Amino acid sequence: MIASTLAGQAGAARADDRSEAQTILTALEPASADDAVKQTKDALERALRMRNAGDLPHALVAEGLAREWAELARDRARTEAREKEARASQLAAIEATAHVERERALLEEAITRSGRLRAELAELTARDAKAKTKDHTSTVTQSDAPTKSSQSGQRPPSPPPTKASHGKPAHTDADAPGEPPKGPAR
Repeated sequence: MIASTLAGQAGAARADDRSEAQTILTALEPASADDAVKQTKDALERALRMRNAGDLPHALVAEGLAREWAELARDRARTEAREKEARASQLAAIEATAHVERERALLEEAITRSGRLRAELAELTARDAKAKTKDHTSTVTQSDAPTKSSQSGQRPPSPPPTKASHGKPAHTDADAPGEPPKGPAR
């Protein structure tokens, strides 16, 4: 009795091999042209012929083989999908690296350009300050510079008086140096 139960369970497990292989094959078939898919179909057909011929033990072995091929096909499909994802990720990483390098080069160029502009600005500012100092100095020396006579404490010389007719000065300065002050006429 125990032997018949084990044989029934083995048969049920083997029957599960057929259904599992067909389920895997159905999920893979539209997308896969893998050799493992072909081998799975061939093993299932052999198992069906053996069942029809009454050779149940060999049919169960063929169904187990079909399941193995189906699992292999599924694993290959998964591996292929992961490899495609890895290649896409690798290409994206290469592209991102190239983008970062381009951005870094642009940043370095901008930093260099900024440095040159700052140097030019500093040079122009220095020139402008020097020119303003030069203009201020020349203005001071021309108009605001003290004369030699005022530096020594003497008054600057007054312009010579113009003489009117008959040799008399047209205007006399009452406070002119060297002349006594004129008082009121009596």
